Order: sequence, then structure tokens, then C-alpha cells
Amino acid sequence: MRRDHEDGEPVSARAREGRCPVDHGRGFVSGSDFERWRDSEVRCSAGKREFQLGRYLVEHVRNGYQFLQAFERFQAGVVAHEKTGFLAIVPSLATDFSDSVGELRRMGEIMVEAGLAESAGALIHGQTIAVPIDVRCPVTGIDTVYEFFPVAFCRHAASLTDPLYDPSLSSPFLAINTTSDAFAFGMLVRDLSDRHFHCAPHEIGNRADFERLLHKCAVAWQNMSANTILSYNRVSAVPERAVTLSEDRRWWTAPHNDPVFAEMEKQTHSHEMPVVYADRLCRKWIAALYEDADFVPGRDGQSGGIYVSAEDIAAAFQP
Repeated sequence: MRRDHEDGEPVSARAREGRCPVDHGRGFVSGSDFERWRDSEVRCSAGKREFQLGRYLVEHVRNGYQFLQAFERFQAGVVAHEKTGFLAIVPSLATDFSDSVGELRRMGEIMVEAGLAESAGALIHGQTIAVPIDVRCPVTGIDTVYEFFPVAFCRHAASLTDPLYDPSLSSPFLAINTTSDAFAFGMLVRDLSDRHFHCAPHEIGNRADFERLLHKCAVAWQNMSANTILSYNRVSAVPERAVTLSEDRRWWTAPHNDPVFAEMEKQTHSHEMPVVYADRLCRKWIAALYEDADFVPGRDGQSGGIYVSAEDIAAAFQP
């Protein structure tokens, strides 16, 4: 057991393996409660997969210093191709906050303390945090900057009486979830390459084999994303606050803009599905390996949504 937190709270092997640290005091989530949530309530198919593979770092953080220390451990895991997601649980009791606004402000303050934002107020009103990590691309083997995005999850977001009701951004505890869809997709490609070709993707000798692998992975990533959206759609008790999948499965809508940290107003935004952004990433990987092109993943997968007006939504549902 090693001690990394400023107040001496131990970070267990369970935390480093993607499981919740044991309960050490007020507001902490017990390992059994966390594992129950992880195994039965996580609706993100890609997230479930990463938890199962032990590629999530899970830590309790009380302040920005602890968040930054944990993020540095996460960054080291990303560089080693061992981690893809970081879930920072903010210890609290259900009675600590009366609504989502207070919860979001608390998590915004932690981001400011960590030096990742200048204003908690601005952050919870729609700002995006993009944290760059220099890492060897799991697909091309080229040194690349992938951006990771922290997003806040609240208890009260699951409450129908809360003005910011949004079950797709809810959890039974306060949490900041940091991911990169582009990097996670790249790790899926690496996993399948190792399984089928017993080598890294960029070591596959035949271009046609490489392109077939990318196509197979893009289809799998699209299916996982569609399953996630359909699962979240079923749990919303308010249609206007549900995530939805377009009929052609090229776009998904949500009552928020992804991947902004938090918002004080719920508005519908349309976002790209993997059939759009994963295809773009695959073409970039192919060009980088076989056409000597520069590889810049940008924010593929988390480039932000497009505002959809109420009139547009109504028109979309007209027969």
C-alpha cells in the first residue's frame, strides 16, 4: 500500500486497477457500493469495457491538489497504454447539496484548484476543459497529442425535481469523468490487432489487412455507441431530457453539449456518431502510415455538439 494523498489517505491496488478505494471516512464511496454501481448501473458500453479491462483509474479526491496528483498517475498510465479513463469521486453526502448547481459548483472549484480552469462560475456555464497528453499513438506508433476531457456527474441530475435533470449525466455520487474517445478507440484497435495479428497495428505488414482491421473496429465502436445511447434513452422519464439516436445512426442528440464540463441550462445538441468521426480517424491513421501525412487526432469524438432549436426538434418528429 502506498500513500499519495496530502492527508495520508492510502491509494490501494484496487484503485489502480479501476476499482474504488476502500471507505476511509465521511462521504467516501465504499468499494462494494462502487462495484455494484459499476457492474449494474454503468450504461456506457465503452466505459464498461474499459472498467472490465482494468483501464480505469478510480480515486477519491477532496480538492484540486488531490485531483492533480491522481491525474498525473492517470497520465503515466495513458503513456504506458495501461489507462484510458479517470474517474475522480468527490466525497460527499446526499444532504450536502440541495441541487445540481451546488454539486457542479463544488466540482468546478476542484478544477480551478487543480489549475485546469480559471473560474468555477465560467466552467459550469459551458466551458470545455481539454487536457493534452503526449503519448505514442496506439495505432500508428507515432508520438501524438491526444486531448482528454473532464465532465461532471451529479447525484441530483437523476432527480426529476431538479431543474438540471439529466440522467445521462448522473451517478449516485459526485464524480469527474475524464476520457478521450479518440484514444479509447485507438486502444480498441490495438487490442484487436494484438488478438488477430499478434502485433501492434502499425506493425501489420499489409495495408489491406490494416484497413480491414480499422473497418472492423469502427463497426464495433459504432455498435457500442448506439447501445449506450439506446440504454440511456430508456431511463429518462422526460422525453426532452433523453438522449436519442438519429434514424440513420449518424448523429445522437442530448440535452447538453458534450464534452463541456457542465451547464446551467439544458439545451438540445446534436453530436457525431462513430460512423462519422471514427471513419475520419481511420482515414487519418491510414494517411499517417501509408501516405506520410501528419497525424493530428484533434477532438474527433468529442468535438462538441451543434445546438438544435425546439422548432427543429418538432420538425424532426413530424410524420
